[in-house]
Amino acid sequence: MSRDVFEGIKLVVQQGLKANLLAHSRALISDVDYVLKAGTDWIGIFFCLSNHCLTKRFGITLEQALDRISRAIEYAKDHGLKVRFTPEDTTRTEWKNLVAALNLAKELKVDRVSIADTTGSAHPLKFYMLVKNVTEFGIPVNVHCHNDLGLALANAIMGIEAGATLVDATINGLGERAGIVDLAQIATVLYYHYGIKKYKLEMLYYLSQLLTKITGIRPQQNYPIVGENAFTHKAGLHVSAVIKDPTFYEFLPAETFGRERRIYLDRFAGRDTIRFYLRKAGIENENIVEELLRRVKESREPYTWEKLIEEARRLAT
Repeated sequence: MSRDVFEGIKLVVQQGLKANLLAHSRALISDVDYVLKAGTDWIGIFFCLSNHCLTKRFGITLEQALDRISRAIEYAKDHGLKVRFTPEDTTRTEWKNLVAALNLAKELKVDRVSIADTTGSAHPLKFYMLVKNVTEFGIPVNVHCHNDLGLALANAIMGIEAGATLVDATINGLGERAGIVDLAQIATVLYYHYGIKKYKLEMLYYLSQLLTKITGIRPQQNYPIVGENAFTHKAGLHVSAVIKDPTFYEFLPAETFGRERRIYLDRFAGRDTIRFYLRKAGIENENIVEELLRRVKESREPYTWEKLIEEARRLAT
């Protein structure tokens, strides 16, 4: 893509990480050579095989496309690379074209195939059936799900249920257009629903904040897990329950993700919200609670806890 991207990949390779590192590549010998120079152990070779793509984008036949793919895979294999092959836009590609590509991948002993919902529009149940059918070819499967329709995580889960063993994900769900599967969400799903506890969930918020600082792209406030409001409680009814036991309104505690629970102060607050902050300041006075609750509910602006405690102390004297 550019010299700095190439040097960046080489720098990652030099870190001695335990992770399997893969560089993405077009089905071109020249691209494979760049991957070899970068030094990753894996290459991800992709090519679109839908009839629409073959005719309007590339102007070639399916047989010509398969020949191009074959030459790139064989070259990569001959040079010691492990190969993942992706039929780009898999979910909208004709099944007979996919069968031809998958048979070729099996013949060439491709190490992994990737099912790509390139436009992020696949229905989760149909995606499940597609992945299930692909697993019948006996090649390890991973899924690459875009989020254009808000279905990336759902499709990733369906892929797992259908037999996929790897999900592409990014920190904060970054990617083309609406992005792909968010790392925090899929890691938490694996932990919560599948009992996979090898990931350090307490690092997720830190990673999100770090990438926000680097990219300048901040997740929306109500974004799951890492959004600023994800563990913020506001309604008086919710706060009363959460103070007794956070599990009433949190499926996992904030601390699981390296986060702190927040109680929001505005006109939706209840008495327990006021008591919560007063007790933190060592103040126990029901008359003050009632007066402060009235002030908070009549205010057109949210209260800070500092302002609340200042007014409580003034009332107490």
